[in-house]
Amino acid sequence: MMPARRPTALAVAAGTCVTVALTGLLLWPAVGRGQLLYRDFVSVPEPSLTARTLGLDGPAPRAVPLDLVIALLHPVVPSGLQQLVLLAATLLLAGVGVTVLLRRWGPVATVVGAALATWSPYAVERLLLGQPPTLLAVSTLPWIVVVAREAATRRRWLVLTVVAALPAALTPVGGLTAAAAALVAAVAFRRAPVRDLAAVAALNLLWCSPWLVAVLAGHTDVGQSDGAQAFAVRAAGVHGVIDVLTGGGVWSEAATPASRLRWWPLVVGCLTFSLAVVGAAGLRRQRRLGFACLVAPPVVALVLATPTGIAVLAAAQSVPGVALVRDTHRWVGISAMTVAVLAPLGLLGLLATLPRTRTRTRTRPRASDRGPSRRLGAVVALAAAAVGVSLAVLAVPDAAARLHAAYRPVTFPSSWERVVAAVGERSALVLPWQPMRSVGWAGAEPFLDPLPLALRGPVTVARDLLVDRDGRLLRVGGADPQESASWAQGVIDADQLRRQGIELVVEWQGTPGRLPVRPDGLVEVLRDDEFVVWSVRD
Repeated sequence: MMPARRPTALAVAAGTCVTVALTGLLLWPAVGRGQLLYRDFVSVPEPSLTARTLGLDGPAPRAVPLDLVIALLHPVVPSGLQQLVLLAATLLLAGVGVTVLLRRWGPVATVVGAALATWSPYAVERLLLGQPPTLLAVSTLPWIVVVAREAATRRRWLVLTVVAALPAALTPVGGLTAAAAALVAAVAFRRAPVRDLAAVAALNLLWCSPWLVAVLAGHTDVGQSDGAQAFAVRAAGVHGVIDVLTGGGVWSEAATPASRLRWWPLVVGCLTFSLAVVGAAGLRRQRRLGFACLVAPPVVALVLATPTGIAVLAAAQSVPGVALVRDTHRWVGISAMTVAVLAPLGLLGLLATLPRTRTRTRTRPRASDRGPSRRLGAVVALAAAAVGVSLAVLAVPDAAARLHAAYRPVTFPSSWERVVAAVGERSALVLPWQPMRSVGWAGAEPFLDPLPLALRGPVTVARDLLVDRDGRLLRVGGADPQESASWAQGVIDADQLRRQGIELVVEWQGTPGRLPVRPDGLVEVLRDDEFVVWSVRD
């Protein structure tokens, strides 16, 4: 796949600089004191270490071991800083990983590859969903390939595979993605025998063990049939199909950049995809793998977005574990990363056909002739790199504006500590009964209720999501208790709360949702502008 010449420091430096520059341009407002509160990506000033952190209580272990890692590291590294590192790592790991993978092709390839990996419709849409941890899974893919291709010894390969996969293993979906990638890379790049594949499989179980323990302990949920339709890619008409093929099509309207609703960014994406096809066609080895990774993920996602595909996936939701793959937009990330690797090769292949850069035809070019960027003049090389970076940025030109509004550090009000202290280790019900919060002190963006991350006792909080797909509200989750219907209407019964073992009721103020006007059988414990805490009278 790669020419056999020594990597150049210039190529690595160029790709790394572009990665750092674009990451900074996209995420600089996230730098600062405090926590990031944006959709699923939330943290608290003092995370608690409880059975929920281990995935043994509360909802299904979808954030295991991420919550555990944050809680354990917090005494040394503040949780807000951990969030910032994780957020930046989603783009830095992707861009530098592609740079290392393409370093033998010269600086033009690494610059273009880094830009396509860092500033991509897929990465932007996953970040706008508030899912940096799951985006890490895609960001580790080039590193897993590099390790499989270049590790000199079996031991070094296995050890570095674990190191490369660890960021992805912060979530169950990421762990499974890294596991599949490690097995495919072992077969494709090392021709690994059965013994080595068994070793990789054992390591896969190792890095997936934190959430597998919770699953084996019986703490897991099955999906709902509506989840298949709720999380299918948006692929309405020709525009939608092209959007998915070029890295977009996320299921959430709120996470869709406005530019992706217009045609010209999709045309830019098609040009980039075409370059990737040219690059795949030019591979000497792994040509089939290149085409498979480029085309198969979006095609499968599109098929599962059809009525028949949705019906099949909906029927499979009752099988434990299938819900992990119901968000089919995640699969598009494999294609997006493949485009970042192959499109620069396609660009170099086209440049090599120009009269001034064409070398004499020979079966195998000399080492001095390899790498079209070496044969190009400085002006042509810079122009090619500029075109490649422009293709990345123009595919989603409003990425920076959207991410700047989404990721800004928030300082929790002083009442937060008083609420956590007042609840202590007692069981609490959190109202209003809906999973997302939107309060003035945290800015305009909604975020998942972070109280369960801070409280030490049992917490009853809304988990079911309402997803609007084509005017139809789909409820996904199935974890809310029967009594939640009355709680959502602002009606609570003290006797019912006592029977359920709930000792306190915590109310968010100034967030959408209905609250009880004057709860009977409850005694006020704490009140301020942000929160009210009630105690259930014995």
